[in-house]
Amino acid sequence: MIKLSTVGLLALLILNSCSSSQKRELTKEERAQMLTEMAATDINEGDSTSALVYLKQAEEITPKSADVHYLLALTYYKKNEIGMASRSAQKAIQLSPHYSAAKNTLGKLLLDQGKLNEAEKYLKEAAQDLTYREAYLAKTNLGYLYYKKLKHTDAEYWYSKAIFEAGDNACMAYFYRGQLNFEKNLFEKANADFNRASRKNCAQFSDAHLAMGKTFLRMKKYDQARAKLIEVQQLFPTSDAAMKANDYLREIP
Repeated sequence: MIKLSTVGLLALLILNSCSSSQKRELTKEERAQMLTEMAATDINEGDSTSALVYLKQAEEITPKSADVHYLLALTYYKKNEIGMASRSAQKAIQLSPHYSAAKNTLGKLLLDQGKLNEAEKYLKEAAQDLTYREAYLAKTNLGYLYYKKLKHTDAEYWYSKAIFEAGDNACMAYFYRGQLNFEKNLFEKANADFNRASRKNCAQFSDAHLAMGKTFLRMKKYDQARAKLIEVQQLFPTSDAAMKANDYLREIP
């Protein structure tokens, strides 16, 4: 039995009500739109199976919808079907050549597969799209791509661009820029970034909290390191970060 999300159920009730009062059935386009919106809600709630069911129905109705193929890419990615995700993202771009969210998704998929040169084109186009509301995500991915290419100056440039654009939402950009500074032994700057990557909207980012403890340890600020590492264990008791925190605690004199 297909589970309807709250938003999807409301949409269904509203549309059915309109249909009843106006004595008409939903058009194919309206039904496809309803299914697409329900799928988007389920993706956000982590229910990729229900999302896929809705999207396959929507695809049958509107096979040339770039939005449907983009959401299919996200859903396949959640299911670790990387090849299918890549093909769906490519299809979305083919249908809508200026679809920056799809370009960022395809770029990230290629980046994860180590196809850096192929990924660079899509990520740069998405990062430079001034109309793309989440361009900071593409900027962050582009920064990581240049980090993988050992172009650390370019990586820092794009991380900083993402941070300027997204502020407290740029959790990963702060974290990755912090790692760059850590590798350059710029520990104060690194911890400033790790701190920003672990508070407010990023408060549940366990690796950023752990990185702060590790940096305090490298700076030989043992009391602060101990306090932070114990905090990691308390905040994320069953996580890998908690296990690593325990290892670092053993290193404190």
